[in-house]
Amino acid sequence: MLILGDEQSGRTTLAKKICLDALSFGFLPLLVDGANIKSSRIEEQIAKLVSDTYHFISVEEFINKSNIICIVDNISTVKLNQKGKIKFIASLNSIFPRTILFAEESFRFAVPDFPDLDDYKKLEILPFDNVHRAKLIDKWVALDLTEETDDQQIWAKIDELRLHVDSLVRKNVVPAKPFHILTLLQSFETMTTQRLELTAYGHYYQYLIYQALERVHVERTEIDRYFNVLSELGGAILESPSESLDDSDLHAFFKKYSTNFLPVDQHKVIRDLVSSFILQRSETGLKFRYRYLFYFFAAKKLADSLHRGEEAKKRIKHLVNTIHLEKASNIVLFLTHHSKDPWILDEILLSVIDIFYDEKEVTLEASSLSFLQDFVQEIPDLVLENRDASQERLEDDRQKDFIEQHEDQDSPVDDDKDVEEFMVKVNKVFRAIEVCGQILRNRLGSLERNSLEFIYEESVLVSLRFLSVFIRFSEYVREESIRKIKKILEEEPNLPDSKIIREIESFYLGINYTVILAMLYKISFSLGSPKGRDIYIKVTETNDKPSFCLIQEIIELQFEKNLDTDKIDKLHSEFSKNPVCDRLLKQIVLRHCYMHDIGYKVRQKLASILNIPIQVQRSILLASKITQD
Repeated sequence: MLILGDEQSGRTTLAKKICLDALSFGFLPLLVDGANIKSSRIEEQIAKLVSDTYHFISVEEFINKSNIICIVDNISTVKLNQKGKIKFIASLNSIFPRTILFAEESFRFAVPDFPDLDDYKKLEILPFDNVHRAKLIDKWVALDLTEETDDQQIWAKIDELRLHVDSLVRKNVVPAKPFHILTLLQSFETMTTQRLELTAYGHYYQYLIYQALERVHVERTEIDRYFNVLSELGGAILESPSESLDDSDLHAFFKKYSTNFLPVDQHKVIRDLVSSFILQRSETGLKFRYRYLFYFFAAKKLADSLHRGEEAKKRIKHLVNTIHLEKASNIVLFLTHHSKDPWILDEILLSVIDIFYDEKEVTLEASSLSFLQDFVQEIPDLVLENRDASQERLEDDRQKDFIEQHEDQDSPVDDDKDVEEFMVKVNKVFRAIEVCGQILRNRLGSLERNSLEFIYEESVLVSLRFLSVFIRFSEYVREESIRKIKKILEEEPNLPDSKIIREIESFYLGINYTVILAMLYKISFSLGSPKGRDIYIKVTETNDKPSFCLIQEIIELQFEKNLDTDKIDKLHSEFSKNPVCDRLLKQIVLRHCYMHDIGYKVRQKLASILNIPIQVQRSILLASKITQD
């Protein structure tokens, strides 16, 4: 088989692991580094490879064994010409009954040139999805566990690290490779801040860059110079339509750089930056290898230029106004990591306030949810089941992976201008609250209370205004669907009309209910923090609406692990005449129980407060009923 993988994807580690696994299963593997291959005749090199690996078997005995495997790491680095490489692979196939080759991702384009690879199974090392990130974080947390560690402390630590990793890896901005994830996990525990103007997340990104430069032995005294070159490159590449600089552009860039700053050794700097995987050469020219590097240095250049004229401000305003686009939203986000200038925050908040400004936000008060009350009363009662938290989290991550695999990033919108404008606003809502959420988390210790409260409140309000628009749109679609069905029924009077109409109504009401619950979670997860309790309480008290109360409850459960039964009892009483919110509260509490292995006594108390049967009790009641019958 041929296994392809990007740099730092774990190719060499996987090759070594397969070698160990092969030994444990009774095979005799031979691990070869492609960079050490000097001849196409592998048989001439086998003697040394076998003697270096096995001391109990001769070369002749090894070759005559049927359980031998050759594992070649970095086949693409074999120092042979095309003809020599073809002979080398043919030689491998003739000697070894099993061969596993590892190559960099780009080698896939060379595969057709090697006929002997036609029968190879081609595999690819993928970035870590949600499921694999969760497993890695669980293992990391388990390293420090003792038998006395409280279960809820374990879940809190896992969720805290997961929040940080997901925030930094988001949309593959930082590659979701084990190397990067482990480096981030290490940085959360060992890193000390070096630049006060950077936010916490800004320091994490900077840590990754420092690590990359140190791996290619850039001296610490030179790192600031390299950062300056990268910052200027970030600004130049931001202005390039191809997000790269060709040879001509690069020559002009360094000529201008030498005018503004002390000159650098262009060839050495570029060589180091390519070797450290910060830059890469492509068909269009030199570019940043990973998105986070481009966003980091483009934003740094803008932040450094903010008070050197109006050009940077115009650029930033344009990015904020187009925050619905992935590149713009990420550069704005990274800009908040680099600069604490209040002007940037004001521009972001003005943009947030402007989205759906003429709409009234959803309050979730009983009077506004009358259309959903009958639907809620008809759907099955909730039951507090005994579920395994680890399995629940696994299923949740699998659902996230399924959604991420099928969602289209910045996909073309409808030709209808009204629909296009609406979708732009929807994307602005989601991108804006993500940016505001990271500002909240990063600046809780440095922004004034009034500013923090304003950011949180306006972010919640714009989300609830979107929800109001969605519900109204859904109601319109429902009425249109029923109108069309009725017209069809007039033409076909024998069809069972009432059942069809009920099904349509139930379908659209179900969508509304599901979207309301999903949006409450989206708001809470985007804006929540374990350290912002005072801010959330103050804003909730000021607004005093069911929507704000439910959002605060989700934040307290998810980020503080604060399962306050007295507060839940109080909310349940307040929602006694609001069946929709009461149902939402029950589902929020149940989800927390399922995701955190809550003890039986607490679950029993919650079941009593919320009037929800526990699975065991329900089973006994059903069994009694069957016996009586």
